[in-house]
Amino acid sequence: MTFMDHTAPSCRWVQKDPKSKSTSSVDDARLSESAERERRQSYASQQAGTALAVAVIEGLLKAHRISKHAGETGKRTGLLPLNPVQQIGLETAIDLLHLHVDTLTPEGGG
Repeated sequence: MTFMDHTAPSCRWVQKDPKSKSTSSVDDARLSESAERERRQSYASQQAGTALAVAVIEGLLKAHRISKHAGETGKRTGLLPLNPVQQIGLETAIDLLHLHVDTLTPEGGG
């Protein structure tokens, strides 16, 4: 009769790293693409938000000019025409927003 030796080391092979390097590089590329897409969307969102702010302010200034020319009596109706400080403040805001949008660059240089 034969006896089995149960103290012999097991020959089973257990893979310690479930991901191969090729899978890891594919995953890394997907993460990199996703991060780049988020950066581009953030950049586009900042540009769009700045453009919207400029458009709103320019609309207020246009309404101011129309109101000022329509009512040469100097009487204010509602919020228009703007007083000089408001007008200068809005013009300054537009200048600063233009400077801001010029400094925006997509992260990663893309």
